[in-house]
Amino acid sequence: MPNEDLKQDTHDHSQGKHAHGHDTHDHDDEGCACCSGDAAPQTIVKICGFQRAEDVEMAINKGADIVGFVVNYPTPVPWNQEPEEAAHIIKQIPAEIGTCVVTGGSIKDAFAIAGQLRPDYLQYHWESTVEDTTQLIADLQEIGVQLIQVIFPHQDNIEGLAHAYCKAGACALLLDPRAPDTATEGGPVDFALYKRVQSAADCPVIVAGSITPENVAEIVQETGAPIIDLMSGIEAEPGIKDKAKVEALFAALA
Repeated sequence: MPNEDLKQDTHDHSQGKHAHGHDTHDHDDEGCACCSGDAAPQTIVKICGFQRAEDVEMAINKGADIVGFVVNYPTPVPWNQEPEEAAHIIKQIPAEIGTCVVTGGSIKDAFAIAGQLRPDYLQYHWESTVEDTTQLIADLQEIGVQLIQVIFPHQDNIEGLAHAYCKAGACALLLDPRAPDTATEGGPVDFALYKRVQSAADCPVIVAGSITPENVAEIVQETGAPIIDLMSGIEAEPGIKDKAKVEALFAALA
């Protein structure tokens, strides 16, 4: 499984073991700047909201590490797909690239989608009790899928949730202003809140929130996030990725 352990993957990145641009970089140790001891840390890039196979291929060629698909999300969002639509694209993705399915609703429904599509990661983009998340993690482990649990800025005891979700076995957390009732709107990154969650968590914390090629370098620098998550910030329109914006994103991260 690609990116089998995001905790290990983020450690590898912090040691300079990864570089973006899968279409231009040789990942063998010899001659690869990303493998030298003095290389700068690289940020794992997760891009979500894909609806077209050609956009997935383009993003992977430019450097995307994990590609995501919104499937059967309970509230209306323009990126939503039926499981069959996502399955058709997922089966074409190279084995070394991580796949993620984003969904919400009951843990029973979320598990059913994961069981049908078998992505590397299920992103549970829904408010969840620690008990429900713990059960979902256990169920997903039975089918070899890891959980990314989303935390929303408005939730109470956010540091306590972060600690508990990681302890339960979430492979990563995602702090996202795009909550279920504001799923089409999103919002900016709250640097101070991100650092609070990061300090409380024992697993990687993904940063999201209106990230664009213009602000990505500042966000990475201010948060120190090992993983960034983008969707609308690199689109021409919902579900349609913009090649020029994707290229600009990775140029800004270089």
